[in-house]
Amino acid sequence: MTPPHTKALRGSNFAQPAVPAWPASSMAAPRPAFYLTMVFVFVVYARLPEIMDMVMVSAVHSVRIIMLLALLAVLFGGNIHAVFSKVGICLIAFTLWMCLCIPFSIWRGGSFQTLRDFWALSLLSFVIVASSVQGLEQCRKIMSSFAAAAIFIEVLALITGRVQSGRMALLGGTLGNANYLALMLLMGLPFCLFVVRTRPGKSFFKLACVAMIVFIPATVVTTGSRGGLVTLAVMFILYFVRLPVGQKIVVAVGVLVLAVCAIALSTRSALDRYSTILGFLPSDQAQLSESERSALESSEQRKVLLRASLRLTLRHPLLGVGPGMFEVANADFTKETTGRASSNAWHETHNTFTQLSCEDGLPGLFLYCLALLFCFKIVRSVEKRARRDPALSSARHMAFALRLALIAFTGTSIFASNAYMYYFPMLAALCVALDRATAPQFSSQMPAGSEQPVTAPQAAKAPAHFLPGTLGGGKTMAWKRPPTR
Repeated sequence: MTPPHTKALRGSNFAQPAVPAWPASSMAAPRPAFYLTMVFVFVVYARLPEIMDMVMVSAVHSVRIIMLLALLAVLFGGNIHAVFSKVGICLIAFTLWMCLCIPFSIWRGGSFQTLRDFWALSLLSFVIVASSVQGLEQCRKIMSSFAAAAIFIEVLALITGRVQSGRMALLGGTLGNANYLALMLLMGLPFCLFVVRTRPGKSFFKLACVAMIVFIPATVVTTGSRGGLVTLAVMFILYFVRLPVGQKIVVAVGVLVLAVCAIALSTRSALDRYSTILGFLPSDQAQLSESERSALESSEQRKVLLRASLRLTLRHPLLGVGPGMFEVANADFTKETTGRASSNAWHETHNTFTQLSCEDGLPGLFLYCLALLFCFKIVRSVEKRARRDPALSSARHMAFALRLALIAFTGTSIFASNAYMYYFPMLAALCVALDRATAPQFSSQMPAGSEQPVTAPQAAKAPAHFLPGTLGGGKTMAWKRPPTR
């Protein structure tokens, strides 16, 4: 029998609750800290300060102001104990390790600036979100904030985006880099999918999220981001395998049509960049066009930077070269080994994990990856246990959306330097909040295969039969149901 709170096709992966069926224990009372956190998440993720800087041509400190207000609200009304989860302890330990690495950095002032301007704000983002979000309903609202920010970025890209060097990007700021534009859209896409799958009824916000499921993949393809394309393919496969057979055919046809449209809208330069993934470019340099030569040079440069980051890791395996100091260390190393300076050495690692290993040493890489592993473990556990209770179907959709967002971050991080940005700490905080919100429901669930013990009420004690036991107190008397006549 289909549960009354669920309106779904049997076997469908698009099951939607007719009304939000949140357990009573998951409905936390709204607090100022939570509403400030919702605003903070939207403002930071949508990159509003950068956009206002470009429009007003002046520095806007709205993020710092909202962060300060939210942090004060958390300290006086939030659950600060949530920070000291396994994920939080790993991030705090990573922060302490960064502080330990700074005195041994090749440029201590630059490393301190990286800690102050980037990672400190990222860690505070984790503290604010993890402490202020309580209950499944608040987790849902925060995910809606992520979806709204992704919609804002996509609409902004459609209106003001320009093709620069054959790649779609904005005119300035972080989103002026096509790779980061693809990252932000891919991380926001799962939350749009979550809204479509769980939001009841019809609304403009839900309709906008449906549109984003179509427009965001097309925009990611036009950015020419190879890491974005590979990550998008992985995310689609993970979503596709969960669909029933009937829906797989419809989705496959829709994706095929969307892929054809995206390829038609992409520039020749973007397609040439994608051809380097499979090695379709001709080996003869004379036969290469300008866009093909540029794509091949970009691919080769990334390989050189990857090898350089691995060499620096081997030379400084414990404390690294200092947070944010790969470019300086690589330029010095190149000049030392070749005898001349090279402008190509002044680039990021384009790989988050080798960035961590060469700048913070192997212990820093271990702590960061351990926090990421704990996040994947949380969402997998929540998703697995929520399948046992239809009333927690929304929690299962939340865990799946978070898993896709973590995959989006991990996949794009292999091709970009995101170690100290707020992307992962915010997702990690949401994982901690979801784990804390579902803990009371899961603790009341019996293990699979076990039966609920039978307890006789006070009025039924008379007809109950006692099992034989030791009257001296060696065994506890147990209830037994009377035999059926």
